[in-house]
Amino acid sequence: MKMKVIILSALIFSLSISLLAFDVPLEKMSMDKSFPAGWVVPAGKLMESTNYRENGTIQNVGSCMWQGMSNVFVSGDSVWCSFQDGLSFIDISDISNPAFLSKVYTPFYTLKQGQIIGSNDILVEGNYAYIGDHEGVRIVNLNDMELISTFSLTRAHCLYLVGTNLYVVDGTGLWVLDVSDPAVPESMGFYAKPGAVGLDIVGNYAYVSDTGGTGLTILDISTPENPNFVSDYTTPGHGNKIAVANGYAFIADHNNGLEIVDVSNPLMPVFNSNVAFSGAVTNLEIIDSQYVVISASTPSSIEVVDISDPDNPFVAASYGGSGNLFLDGNRLFIVSSNSISVQDVQYPLSFTLEGSIVVETYYSRGIQVSGDFAYIVDMGDWFNSGLNIVDISDPNNPYPRGNYSLGYPSFSFILAVKDNYAYIPDIMNDLLNIVDVSNPDQPMYAGEYEASVEDLFAGETYTYLLVDNTLQITDLQVPSNPSLISSITLGTEDGSKIFVVNGYAFIGDSAGEVWIVDVSDALNPQMITSFNAAGEVAGIFAVEDLLYVVSQEQLQIVDISVVNTPQIVGSYFDDDLSSYSDIYVNGEYAYIANLIGGFLEIDVSNPETPFREEFFQTAGWCRGLAYANDYLYVSTDCSFQILTNELVGSIDDYIITCSVTEYELANHPNPFNPETTISFSLNTEKNTEIVIYNIKGQKVKTLINEKLDAGTHNVVWNGKDENGKSVTSGIYFYQFKAGKDFSQTKRMILLK
Repeated sequence: MKMKVIILSALIFSLSISLLAFDVPLEKMSMDKSFPAGWVVPAGKLMESTNYRENGTIQNVGSCMWQGMSNVFVSGDSVWCSFQDGLSFIDISDISNPAFLSKVYTPFYTLKQGQIIGSNDILVEGNYAYIGDHEGVRIVNLNDMELISTFSLTRAHCLYLVGTNLYVVDGTGLWVLDVSDPAVPESMGFYAKPGAVGLDIVGNYAYVSDTGGTGLTILDISTPENPNFVSDYTTPGHGNKIAVANGYAFIADHNNGLEIVDVSNPLMPVFNSNVAFSGAVTNLEIIDSQYVVISASTPSSIEVVDISDPDNPFVAASYGGSGNLFLDGNRLFIVSSNSISVQDVQYPLSFTLEGSIVVETYYSRGIQVSGDFAYIVDMGDWFNSGLNIVDISDPNNPYPRGNYSLGYPSFSFILAVKDNYAYIPDIMNDLLNIVDVSNPDQPMYAGEYEASVEDLFAGETYTYLLVDNTLQITDLQVPSNPSLISSITLGTEDGSKIFVVNGYAFIGDSAGEVWIVDVSDALNPQMITSFNAAGEVAGIFAVEDLLYVVSQEQLQIVDISVVNTPQIVGSYFDDDLSSYSDIYVNGEYAYIANLIGGFLEIDVSNPETPFREEFFQTAGWCRGLAYANDYLYVSTDCSFQILTNELVGSIDDYIITCSVTEYELANHPNPFNPETTISFSLNTEKNTEIVIYNIKGQKVKTLINEKLDAGTHNVVWNGKDENGKSVTSGIYFYQFKAGKDFSQTKRMILLK
């Protein structure tokens, strides 16, 4: 019961945090000559497009189970929709069957507090999509759906493009960015306006709405490098979105309703009229200059206001629902977290539902991988857990197959999979659910076992359960008749994590004790010994003679070659381990999930001196991870992701049989742009080959394939493929082969 209370409290805390939105001010600094002398403005800057945190060698391969739609840009039958971790292109030429054509992974979140908040605005022009979110402005090349740049701002709320000038309000003011080269956006001008969130531009004037106390500010932007104050108008509420038409500014003024301001004379804006609503007005669009459609929340509603006489506006029609609004011709798109309603508004007083785009709502938790499938526990609704099965046979295009609901109320965050069964603990109902997954499209109930399971491990024959402070060894091979084989009491605290290998169970508890139990005889488990970790154990994994324990911001590596006298041989301390939730060790690396959004990659090739290789930032809280088939599989609050950290295929299969130092292989510079020189030496005449590969293991270019004399040689790669086309920024590998007995592969990074 103690563990159940803790988990439910953590769930409530998680939900509370995810609903918060903070505008974190950036450090102030004096800007260059683009700004008037003496001005102090926020420090916007161009960031590497892939540098969400430290992301380097680990790259996204594919993802699915996206959730949290937040905004759209529409042009005809083409819809660009932002999710909480990416941008998706949707074809709605057949609105009854919308087709998701392509996606790009660009996590739209803020790093602070693990918030899960989508983009604020999307703008598409030509071959580029401009996305405003908590990181600033992201720019995506739509030709290949690749994120090419990020201009860091406090929080980009609204975007407007005029020629090659991108106007952005970000909570600190109005920014003017030069995007003539979308890969390298540059700051041109700035006007400070705290709380700026809404923007419309008409002619040489920018109309900025804000939540900072003014409501409306009018700026002269005839000189984009130097936006000038013209006038302002204080609204009673907090200005959200703004639209200007026919000499009037229409402001979504939150609790004050719809505020209409006469701006026919920009030097002297004057109050015209107001329409109040029971809910807070957050969004609006103008239809045919005669109607304003507004979205209100708490209570939610879509309202149509007749503004044909701005002096006497009135509500002409009301509809259910709410969300972000986007108008494209006679279509109004209403975006909620898991659906887009497409309304025909040719007759604004009689909306007609044309169709909808609906996605499932997932809150992914535990994950296991077996064969061609990933098994993921999620909560589609709070306290309504279920199992989702994802087909991962093509890592680039994973897709959901079947699902199974545990029913309401239920709560699960872990699972184990063995053969044709998934074992899912429901801590709310003190049950271990057994689900038949032999048909991935139709998982079915198979049985249940009464126990409040804290963690579990599915072995070859038996399933090992942590129930309160005991280890239970169970036979679940006949799910309709599960049985308890034996049990053994640990300490006085509840068990938290378990890993079983080579006839031993390694168990960590909530007090920081690690227990080692001999389970080679399932009928008679024997306590071997125990030792103290740094704190409550949140992750445990064993490989050969080493045990990896995560607790209290530490990774401890323990030598268990003599199992009754475990010895701590190395440890690693990191603040990012404060919210750990899972660990998986593969080869030289330990991957440790971090609840606040991402996972650490720790180099453990030398157990005595583990060190941090990188942190991969995920969108949303990282709930679980698994490793199989050379891929990392990660479940987050926002999606299911497949990642790679190594070249796959034949490149990994070569065996180095000679001394690496004999050939002195290296490239300079690294990172590089636009070219790098690969240097190597041969001790004797040999046939030599150097081939460039991308992160997916696909060959990019053969640089050299010929017999060379002994000595030092150099070859230049200019960042182009076999067809002479420049490749994109990213990680590449060069494979060097000398004769038949030597092969070595090294990494290099192209930064543009």
